[in-house]
Amino acid sequence: MQEWLATLGRHKGLKLLSLLLALALWFAVSGEERTEASLHVGLEVLNLPAKMANTSEVPAELQVRVIGPRSIINKLAQSRQTYPIDLAGLKSGSHTFYPGPNSFSFPRGVVVNRIQPTSITINLSPTIAATLPIKPVLAGNPPEGYELKGVKTRPAQVTVSGPEQELTDLKFIPTHPIDVRRLTETTVLATDLDFKNLHLTLKNQVAILAELDIQPKTLTRTIPEVPVMPEPGPANLQPAHVAVIVQGPWLLVKDLKLGDVKATVDTRSQGRGRSRLNVSISLPQGVSLVRVQPVSVTCSPGKTP
Repeated sequence: MQEWLATLGRHKGLKLLSLLLALALWFAVSGEERTEASLHVGLEVLNLPAKMANTSEVPAELQVRVIGPRSIINKLAQSRQTYPIDLAGLKSGSHTFYPGPNSFSFPRGVVVNRIQPTSITINLSPTIAATLPIKPVLAGNPPEGYELKGVKTRPAQVTVSGPEQELTDLKFIPTHPIDVRRLTETTVLATDLDFKNLHLTLKNQVAILAELDIQPKTLTRTIPEVPVMPEPGPANLQPAHVAVIVQGPWLLVKDLKLGDVKATVDTRSQGRGRSRLNVSISLPQGVSLVRVQPVSVTCSPGKTP
């Protein structure tokens, strides 16, 4: 006791100064104008148990209404405040947390007036792993004249983990919509998996690629009334016109004109009288002949009309 009393007697000046400063600070704070404000307090979920998933929707933050000295409230509003939710040791099921006025380490003089929401519920569910195929989801159609021949993803399947009740009946994992409206050739695009509202995670983080096989559409078209020309010499032909059925890329065949198709017969094989000559067809590159109707014409000596 004597030693303690002796200690009190040491450095009396410094101790008196500290007491005066503390009293001055207390009076300054207590006499300061008080104000009310809402603070955004972030929620942090900690220590999620192994092989468990949180299937509840947890708000990102709490709205905490406080009253206190203006200077302190202003500092709190500019700083990052958090409220931890510790899940260590919890079993599967529903767990509710009730943040109260004493849940926050605010400075002295700050009073908590209201907390929203008043409770936070965490649903813990056992997790399992499953390997599921990836299903590409497409948006729109290729431009006019092109078509999608096929689509596949690399990898073709992924292993995910999540709540047992979500994975039990799940047949595939869709991608986010892949826009094909401007694609005119085979293309490989990066995409992402769409877990929607499911609480799933990839066992291994991998890039998801979609390979889209885009090809020109094939168009079959009939070009009627194509004139048949005798070569090299003149002749009378009957009929003088044929119908030509062609096939090729949609854009090329669609714009094909009558002058782009040439029908001829070789009059060098013509006899003195009437003869039957096969019709030959010349087409632009990339266009193929399906058939010509008729395949041959009657040829007789004479001048071409």
